[in-house]
Amino acid sequence: MSLRSFLKEVDLELVTEEVSPDLQVAYYLRRAKKPVLFKKIRGYEHFSIVGNLVSSRRELAAILKVGEEGLVKHLASALSHPSKYKLVDEAPWLEVHTDKPDLASKLPLTTFYKRYPKKYTSATIVLARDPDSGRQNASIHRLMHLHGNRFSIRVVPRDLYAFYQKNRDRGLDTEVVVICGLHPLVYLAAATSHPGLDELELANTLLNDKLECYNLDGFNVPKESEVVMKGRLLSSEEADEGPFVDLTGTWDAVRKQPILEVEDLYYRNEPIWQVILPGGSEHRLLMGVPQEPRIFAFVQNAVPSVQGVVLTEGGCGWLHAVVSIKKRVEGDGKNAGLAALAAHPSLKRVIVVDDDINIYDPLDVEWALATRFQPDRGLVVISGARGSSLDPSSNKSGVTSKWLIDATLPLDADRAHFSKVQE
Repeated sequence: MSLRSFLKEVDLELVTEEVSPDLQVAYYLRRAKKPVLFKKIRGYEHFSIVGNLVSSRRELAAILKVGEEGLVKHLASALSHPSKYKLVDEAPWLEVHTDKPDLASKLPLTTFYKRYPKKYTSATIVLARDPDSGRQNASIHRLMHLHGNRFSIRVVPRDLYAFYQKNRDRGLDTEVVVICGLHPLVYLAAATSHPGLDELELANTLLNDKLECYNLDGFNVPKESEVVMKGRLLSSEEADEGPFVDLTGTWDAVRKQPILEVEDLYYRNEPIWQVILPGGSEHRLLMGVPQEPRIFAFVQNAVPSVQGVVLTEGGCGWLHAVVSIKKRVEGDGKNAGLAALAAHPSLKRVIVVDDDINIYDPLDVEWALATRFQPDRGLVVISGARGSSLDPSSNKSGVTSKWLIDATLPLDADRAHFSKVQE
């Protein structure tokens, strides 16, 4: 399953006039409500650019052929059954090869915002191996072009960071392969954090065992990638990275980050370069949806009758959640909220509602708050907790106040009195 096959199946906006990767592509993407394919890129004769591949939960569920309410359970099932992909002897991205490339002249690196016009990749997946176990990891990382064949790479404290630290402690660089231009379900898998997971095996499960990979110097690289870069994270050098617009739509901090030095660049004939609009709906979905199965599992451990979990679009797909339960005993609502906060430490607010409330409809959730919630009984505030550094109100310290709202009805309440009249 490839990006090209996906684009044949979806309703997309085709832009045939020449556009610049500097600001103009981002301008179109911010205004579009569906995938956009740019056929003529100024300065990059053979490249196309595509973005906005998945703009809503409903679209993502449709790609997986499940209902919106079944998305979390489907992903949880796939996480429990990752499947081996097939290795093949050839790949289209081997068609063009350049060593030690001048990246800005070879790739349509994108400037997204006028205030800080730095050239970025935003839809790049980094493949790396644990230097101890050899397990391959795949994770999405933005890359800021420095000069020549060098990027600075934003690395958060997860698997790639752990591999990099192990190698750096040994005085070694970290070998990586960077890929761009793939089916959106590969990106969904790469955005998923789960102990010991090979994300490409998860992608294979989500793609119904249709993922094929080619082995490039010890890395299993999806055959249908559009662009592939082989390089290394330098153990002895760092550079400033940022500022970048993160999923809150606000500027993230400038940080010292590892340098990625690209040694080899490969791509298909007539390649499609993929971008994810920073702070856009696709960005929030890919960050948030993979967290929901873990939150669901934590809540289920505390309240077995949990019905659903969603990280809300208004909460940036990261900071706010809504949980639906079928209440069995008093206290279930607060226990469910506390479990959700524990499962996803970046959460700032969680609302717990009864199972007759549609958690995917913000109007229905607010209706529950208006008609069922009393602050003196259902509000819990937790001060001085570790949260997300992406929350501007935390002053980038990551220390925040959190709150849970138990908007479930008391068990002895007359449900008819609190239900919407249908007829």
